[in-house]
Amino acid sequence: MNPFEFVIVVICLSFGYKLIAAWMRSREQNRSSDESANASAALMQQRLEQLEERVRVLERIVTDDRFELKQQFKDLAR
Repeated sequence: MNPFEFVIVVICLSFGYKLIAAWMRSREQNRSSDESANASAALMQQRLEQLEERVRVLERIVTDDRFELKQQFKDLAR
């Protein structure tokens, strides 16, 4: 093998190694970002459920007959 060919092969192997290492790092980052996205989505879903429950409670309070009666008393006091 010619020394020039040997240098070319070593350079190609070096670039190939760097390319494969970058590809593997990219896959790992995608995997970790997917996990964090799933965790974030679960947190948002939990928060949404809490807010929906609060809205249900507020609707129940506002549509209660006693709430309307209290409002009428407040209006008369003014």
